[in-house]
Amino acid sequence: MTDTTDEPPVSASASLSASAPRSAPAPGPGAPRHALLVCRHGETDRAMIRRAVDWATAVGASLSVLGVRDLPGDLDRIARSTGSGRVDLENRLLADHRATLEAAVAEAVPGEARPDVHVRVGKPFLEIIRHVQAQGHDLVIKTADDTGGLSRYLFASTDQHLLRKCPAAVWLQRRDQPLSVRRLLVAVDVDEAMASEPDTLAGLNRRLLDLAVGITDATTEAIHVVHVWDAPGEGLVRLWTNAPDPDRAAEAYVSEVQGAHGRALDQLVADARAGLPTEQAASLPLTARLERGVVRQALPALVDSLSVDLLVMGTVARTGVPGLLIGNTAEDILNATDCSVLTAKPPGFVSPIGV
Repeated sequence: MTDTTDEPPVSASASLSASAPRSAPAPGPGAPRHALLVCRHGETDRAMIRRAVDWATAVGASLSVLGVRDLPGDLDRIARSTGSGRVDLENRLLADHRATLEAAVAEAVPGEARPDVHVRVGKPFLEIIRHVQAQGHDLVIKTADDTGGLSRYLFASTDQHLLRKCPAAVWLQRRDQPLSVRRLLVAVDVDEAMASEPDTLAGLNRRLLDLAVGITDATTEAIHVVHVWDAPGEGLVRLWTNAPDPDRAAEAYVSEVQGAHGRALDQLVADARAGLPTEQAASLPLTARLERGVVRQALPALVDSLSVDLLVMGTVARTGVPGLLIGNTAEDILNATDCSVLTAKPPGFVSPIGV
């Protein structure tokens, strides 16, 4: 049943997981198969490489590592000053970056099967997206960039571009937090009647839930599936009703709206469970939560109150407008949330970045 209380819900499966560790789940329909870890600073990425390898092993995903070397703006002047050609200088930068990254991978994963290492040179977000398109990755994992003294909640330019334009799911990890999937919050919008593209929204909701389930491992304690709703006509019903008791009429209206949203949310969760093996579906700590309020305020507050490690949400509302955030609501939420985020686009999304 949908939880509508103010206290964090506790499911039977979540309680069970606290007393007996669950085995790693079998890969579900939305589980990443071909993940890409982006490293821009090999010297500081060893811990992230190790955690990403451990996570990929736990969920049965392949993992590759990509290093992107941005070019100096005055590369031509540098080339002339060193007596080298531009292409030669680019090749030297690429070789140096590869050596640094391969050394970091070797140190992070000693004596084991290591992920493939790739390097590219150019504008980071463009090269990441082009590599994803060329290699068919379905998940990008990256440490969120520092914002040069701005609020630590804001995502830097490269990350914003990835959130809007990368066709693969994007996992941005806060620098001071571990790569953790203990407590997830999956933000969905089941109000399809108000959507400009109902089928697109339905597909996005299912993709988010499948993705969240697909990245979980034996350490996962809770997956909160949250829908923030409101009853905008409550005041009008109270003001204009012909019923003898305006308050009761307004309450009935709110109850009807809440019931419709709750049933839709419960159905979404039930459908997600139905697509899993019976044992996994029974043990998965998946709970539905209905929260009344304003979404850009309610979600960050829930992230804090539920001690969420990872927020899972969509960043694109319509397939026909590439890079359009959901009325800027998604951007507001992501920039107001102090946790790592995993974002996805709806089925049918086409990146505006060409291969």
